[in-house]
Amino acid sequence: MKFSRFYNSLDGLWRHNFSTRLFFSDRSAVMVMSDGKESLFSPSPEGYISDANVGILLKEGNSWRYNGLNNQTMFFSASGELTQINKSDGVVYKLTYTRTDKGPEITVNNSYGESLVIVEDFTRQLKSIRAGTKHIVFSYDAYENLSERKSTDAGIVSITKYHYESAYKNSFLTGITDARGVRFATWAYNDSGRPISSQHADNAGSVKIRYLDDGYRVVTNELGKNTTYRYENISGKLRLVQIIGEPSPNCPASNSSYTYNERGQVLTKTDAKGLITAYTYSERGLETSRTEASGTAQARTVITEWDPSRFLPTKITEPTRITAFTYDDQGRETGRQVTLR
Repeated sequence: MKFSRFYNSLDGLWRHNFSTRLFFSDRSAVMVMSDGKESLFSPSPEGYISDANVGILLKEGNSWRYNGLNNQTMFFSASGELTQINKSDGVVYKLTYTRTDKGPEITVNNSYGESLVIVEDFTRQLKSIRAGTKHIVFSYDAYENLSERKSTDAGIVSITKYHYESAYKNSFLTGITDARGVRFATWAYNDSGRPISSQHADNAGSVKIRYLDDGYRVVTNELGKNTTYRYENISGKLRLVQIIGEPSPNCPASNSSYTYNERGQVLTKTDAKGLITAYTYSERGLETSRTEASGTAQARTVITEWDPSRFLPTKITEPTRITAFTYDDQGRETGRQVTLR
């Protein structure tokens, strides 16, 4: 069974792929994803929707169901705890919770018969994981930062260490040392808490970021090539509106720009040749049409129709063909018919 962990520098916490959770207020719900990202859901005729266009949240009796854009479905208890995940490939994960005096113990079982046991503390930080012969224990420093991951599998022990060396905030992850004792990743931050560099061992994959005025960021890769990104505040969030890529001996200039609607969805994209791709969307935030080379004699439009209750395309109409799709109850494709126009 796959188990993944995610670090978020905003709160300094580590989460995992079974830690998605709901929090409620009088007329809205907030979903904290496994990577720490938050999405606010507000009531609508179709259920609870998010301006971030991440899916639909439905109240079903005392529980909740979330239909994601990736056709993954998650179920939550009345208190917001994740109880089940239905993957788009048909695999089902069920979670049960046991309360202990040290924190919750979560047992995860999937439809393949695999299981793992997750033990957390009262702040929802990992203490240990057990799966078959493998046992992983997590240790924390005086600031409650994850400092060590000790894995034991069939008597073989490996230790990974985590470093927090920033002068600006003691919860900023600045490095990871692997089981060989090699520091394979290093990060740095500025005094505003924004990342300014990332690199792996021997300076591999080096990236540096400079933050300029008016929403500009300049990213320099390990070959010294600069790419400038410009962001604007649109519908309450910073969104990418322009990319300016400098030419190099091995790569031509790459420039593009974007416009958005009030929901933060891309309306137009202009590429380096000045060609425009225009988009339209449904009330659910799904792309219904895409016109490439809009406004030219070479314009090409693709129209997409969707299943009314799932995020699955049922028909895609292109200039030269129409493709129709059918699915089973799990959302798996069962048929595809192509008709030439």
